Amino acid sequence: MSEVRCVVDAKAIIGESAVWDERYHFVYWLDIDGRKLHRYDPASNHDDAWDMPGRAAALALRAMGGVVLAMEHGFYSFEFMDPRPKLIAALDGIPAATRLNDGRADPAGRFWSGTVNGAAREPTGAMFCLDTDGRATRKFGGIDISNALCWSPDGKTMYHTDSFTWKIQAYEFDAATGTAANPRVFVDIPREEEGFADGATVDSEGCLWAAHWGYGRVKRYDPDGKLMQTVQLPVTNITCPCFGGPDLTTLYVTTARFRLTDEQAAQQPLAGGLFAVETDVKGQVERRYEG
Repeated sequence: MSEVRCVVDAKAIIGESAVWDERYHFVYWLDIDGRKLHRYDPASNHDDAWDMPGRAAALALRAMGGVVLAMEHGFYSFEFMDPRPKLIAALDGIPAATRLNDGRADPAGRFWSGTVNGAAREPTGAMFCLDTDGRATRKFGGIDISNALCWSPDGKTMYHTDSFTWKIQAYEFDAATGTAANPRVFVDIPREEEGFADGATVDSEGCLWAAHWGYGRVKRYDPDGKLMQTVQLPVTNITCPCFGGPDLTTLYVTTARFRLTDEQAAQQPLAGGLFAVETDVKGQVERRYEG
């Protein structure tokens, strides 16, 4: 594994949702509180950014082009030739202090996103799914901070965490019906040693790579939940990894400056940047929203 390097010193407030586009070789990523959608081109080392009208927290590539976004209380499409998010489905009845958070396209081309409660640490949120026909449905509730949503290569296991439980769950997943059932503890995180899990991705060998917020680490777990590898970054608030590059062996990682003190920010000036590290592991091609 090569040295970790910062490829975009964006100083994002909350960098998130890194996604590799294997067609055009871009990394798409978001700054939630900075209200921006970024597109990084490794070939030119150039990063473009578009202003968002709200806090977009998750994105997926769209099969017909552009991306789909989980933003505030709804799902939106975004075309780069007409950069104004267009509402696909609004989520009615969500409390004002709650918004959509981490999300990803599933093996059947749906787009999932769970919520985060911005007012209190209470499990009053839910997981939602945008189907390919544009309808959004509630899948399950009891969530405080939804994160780490991703699927195994065979599509039969869905991973998810409610971050402040310090546990990553593995669900039995039925791609045909879009049903996640029978959750079990995949990883039980020592809360005083590792920080809670944020975003995650799964490589081609079925191993899960989880960002650990507050401790500057991305950790690789095998399909049984055994720790295999640790990548240490020079900043503490790690948010989301993804695999990219022509052969899908470059690990890109978003980070955040959120709630850093002035002293902490001075000690880690690259916080909020997009980082990259070359690995000896191949990722998966990112699934696309088929709606």
